Amino acid sequence: MGSLEDYRKEIDSIDRELIALFEKRMNVAIKVGEYKKERNLPIFNGKREEEVIEKNINLLNNKDYSDITRRFFEKVMELSRSLQAKLIEENKEDNNSNIIEKEIKIGYQGVKGSFSEEALIKYFKSYDCVKNYDEFIDVFKALENNEIEYAILPIENSYTGAITEVYDLLVKYNFYIIGEECIKIDQHLMGMLGANENNIEEIYSHPQGFAQSKGFLSKYDDVKLIPYHNTAISAKLVSDLKDTKKAAIGSRRAAEIYGLDILRENINDKSDNHTKFIIIGKELKYDDSFNKVSVVFSLEDKAGTLYKLLRHFAENDINMIKIESRPNKHESWKYLLYVDFEGNLKNNLVKNALDLIEKNSGYFKIIGNYKKFTL
Repeated sequence: MGSLEDYRKEIDSIDRELIALFEKRMNVAIKVGEYKKERNLPIFNGKREEEVIEKNINLLNNKDYSDITRRFFEKVMELSRSLQAKLIEENKEDNNSNIIEKEIKIGYQGVKGSFSEEALIKYFKSYDCVKNYDEFIDVFKALENNEIEYAILPIENSYTGAITEVYDLLVKYNFYIIGEECIKIDQHLMGMLGANENNIEEIYSHPQGFAQSKGFLSKYDDVKLIPYHNTAISAKLVSDLKDTKKAAIGSRRAAEIYGLDILRENINDKSDNHTKFIIIGKELKYDDSFNKVSVVFSLEDKAGTLYKLLRHFAENDINMIKIESRPNKHESWKYLLYVDFEGNLKNNLVKNALDLIEKNSGYFKIIGNYKKFTL
């Protein structure tokens, strides 16, 4: 058995080899970035990265290191992408508008008449092509496979809170928030022409639609509530079934599109009901006009950890807007903390705070820098 000094010397020797290999890997990452830039290829390829991570985990002799090996390669790949993004970004002109090209393909979850489509129309105003998908994960896969350039997804409701699935998918697919939009949500009970509210036996809606209308629905104990993919899809289903005993909860626009009668208006419990949507893309955007930053970092389940990390915001005079905690999918009893705060990534105080948090977190990622929505 060697001494502590012997082990330190061995680690120093390994570190020198690691530095040489890391530098070599980053040099290759830059070459890959140049190749992608010349051919206008996307920086992120989630399928390829997952294949590389799994291949390297399978090379381990000690499988106990699987989780930290995954974290190690996720970080290395993130750094590689940041180098490539910087290379490509240096060749782009600044754009102080909505930073979105005119001819684009945009994806959303749901069907025509959904709140997501309403938010899409409000934010983009003009676009080349829109594609809709059944589930949130389908939208992320479409972006990964280059079927669309951008996607719009709900992230938080003012009454029912965060859309946790979207938070989890953001980390899984390593995409970035490039903008946000907010729309007022008014839920209505709708059914076939001639339907009577008192004769309804089944109501279809997205779980959020039910959650936002609990008070109204509590009066209908005998009515079966059937969760469905989306409020607009629920309206379409009721329209297709042509059954006066079935109803849906959704928007006025959905009722108009699918030819349904509004049986009861504004059934949501809270009149000031809003949903915030995020616009996501494959690349991190930079602009002097951006005033909101979103980051995610790991949080150890230990006393004082949260304070030690969050104090860096206060010490650098940064105003936090929102904090959301989610379980870490790769490590039991550890968490990922999502933080939104006011600022710009070019600001020195922001840089200082994020550098300190990154140094003290096992996992850290900037999710986006963009314009904050204002009512």
